[in-house]
Amino acid sequence: MSRKEFLKILRKRLSFLDKDTLEKEVLYYINKIDSSKKSDKEVIESFGGLDEIVKSVCKKNNIDYKKIQDNKGWFKEFYNALVDLSTILKNSDGRKRTKILLDLLILLCVTCVLKIPFIFVRDLGDRFIETILNSNINVLAIWGLIIEIVYIVVALSFFIKTFKKWFKGFNESK
Repeated sequence: MSRKEFLKILRKRLSFLDKDTLEKEVLYYINKIDSSKKSDKEVIESFGGLDEIVKSVCKKNNIDYKKIQDNKGWFKEFYNALVDLSTILKNSDGRKRTKILLDLLILLCVTCVLKIPFIFVRDLGDRFIETILNSNINVLAIWGLIIEIVYIVVALSFFIKTFKKWFKGFNESK
């Protein structure tokens, strides 16, 4: 990870700190990078993962790390992962960028294939409703809406969980 990329992600990950403390912590890591005789990448790798940095900053400032993690909503966490991914895409070479984009395409395709059982259940329910309630259009519409909402929730949950699992190490990798 480049120095610029590291500092950008570090600022974002420490955004729960007040402005002065945030700048002090970022400056600490800038000074560590500048004072080392090793390359920026080697120094950044020696810090460990960004999670470890955040944990140590929390400990140093008497902040409960678990509360920081709990306060993250799934949408905000997903959004942050997307921002990290876009930064990595922008700063990575063609091979890594291609792998990331192909993985995203596969993930989207699998999420789309996940729709098939929901279509089957919806159609099965439609047949059942038509048989029992003599084609009541209102009930059919409500049934279809319920199935679509359940699919959206399941698909988003699957996509976000898999996305975070697949791309968790990208912002900390070389």
